[in-house]
Amino acid sequence: MKNIFWIFLFPVVMQAQTLSVSTDSLMKHVNYFASPALNGRLPGTGGYLKAVQYAEDYFVDHGLQQVGNISWRQNIPIETNLIDSARVLIETGRDVMELIPGVDFSVRGYSGSGDVTAPVVFCGYGLDSDEYSDYKGIDVEGKIVLIFKTIPPFFKSTMPDYSIRGAADAAYKHGAIAVIFVSQPNQNHPQEPIGSMMHGAGPMHADLPQIQISVEKAEYLMSNSGYSLKQLQASIDSLKKPCSIAAKKQASVYVKANYNSNGHTTNVIGMLPGVDPVLKDEYIILGGHLDHVGSIGNSVLYPGANDNASGSAAVLELARIFSADRSKLKRSVIFVLFGSEEKGLDGSSYFVNHLPVPKENIVAVFNMDCIGCGDSLMAGNGKSCPDLWNTAAEVAKQHKWPMSQRTWEGGGADLKPFYEAGIPGLYFVNTNAHQQLHLPSDTPEIINQPQFTRMVRWVEAVTRRMVIDVK
Repeated sequence: MKNIFWIFLFPVVMQAQTLSVSTDSLMKHVNYFASPALNGRLPGTGGYLKAVQYAEDYFVDHGLQQVGNISWRQNIPIETNLIDSARVLIETGRDVMELIPGVDFSVRGYSGSGDVTAPVVFCGYGLDSDEYSDYKGIDVEGKIVLIFKTIPPFFKSTMPDYSIRGAADAAYKHGAIAVIFVSQPNQNHPQEPIGSMMHGAGPMHADLPQIQISVEKAEYLMSNSGYSLKQLQASIDSLKKPCSIAAKKQASVYVKANYNSNGHTTNVIGMLPGVDPVLKDEYIILGGHLDHVGSIGNSVLYPGANDNASGSAAVLELARIFSADRSKLKRSVIFVLFGSEEKGLDGSSYFVNHLPVPKENIVAVFNMDCIGCGDSLMAGNGKSCPDLWNTAAEVAKQHKWPMSQRTWEGGGADLKPFYEAGIPGLYFVNTNAHQQLHLPSDTPEIINQPQFTRMVRWVEAVTRRMVIDVK
């Protein structure tokens, strides 16, 4: 009876002993990636290339190999836009209020350049179609347009192609000389002005400044109009009709941006080959995006410690751990740091469309994004891949790690292109992980180090089952 018990217990004990994730090592990577020297890791900038070089050197130092005919770097053509400087004023007669960058306003990632002063006109959701137009009956020629940053709830199902870039294009076509976006004030938690590269499809207008301001400052901007933003949103949403009016104040918006339609970014890729004669040609991919949203010149830095220096650090730490076990690997492990996730999953999409190994040989992809903050472990895409999710749940239960039972279908973040290509995977993320999303406050100091370490240990243990403890 004792022997039977020992045989049952032994694998559990051995697995616990191999969980050697180092918090110090993880935080060393996070501190570097989120440091001012990398200036927010915006694709197409020197700061991002420093992060790329750091990751490549780490792969080389730990004995990873290049994958197939691909070098350590997989170059990706993208458009880039560097925000050099910005200033925003709200003017009421002789009274002038200067907004604080990073607090009262942010610059949209694909803003054009300009220095304009003009009256402000509120144009609802900024929609312009045959069935519904916020520009009908209102003149915005030579003026600054204030619009909500999302589409109205009654239009979501009928406007799947809506994008912020498209909304800016509509304003431009009606003669607006700048666009001010604001979150819907009647939401439970209106979004603060964030750094963002996600704009969707639409033309680039190099002479159209675009910013986002806080709900508080937008309410001040509308305070002479006779209506509050909350009242205007309530009217539009209830009547399902536009309610565009002059703000009766003017604003000055200055943005200097450097746009490049022929830029590029980089995925960083390395591999530890398996040793099993058959299974070595099967692959587990461990990934996370390396980029973030940059800065507003020298005035605002978006460090991106949780998003996603944490996931990038995890990829490097897992490379270190599995490189020490290379002789035990049955399946091969590919490590990828994706570029330009923030703009629209460019790096992961390019990787999926230019796979370095046969698609049918990829057993699973584990993507890690925003894993440095939050409360409990969570794995997305479990409804698409229940077997993978059940394995992850078994590991969490075995180690008594708190795990959310919430999951979903459809990938998420950089897992989405893999899901759409029919490649199985899980999206590892913590619950309540996005409190500082795209804010200057996303610094290494906010990282929940015990939870961060627990998450990486979880991914390590799940991966170990699939590459070493293969049944």
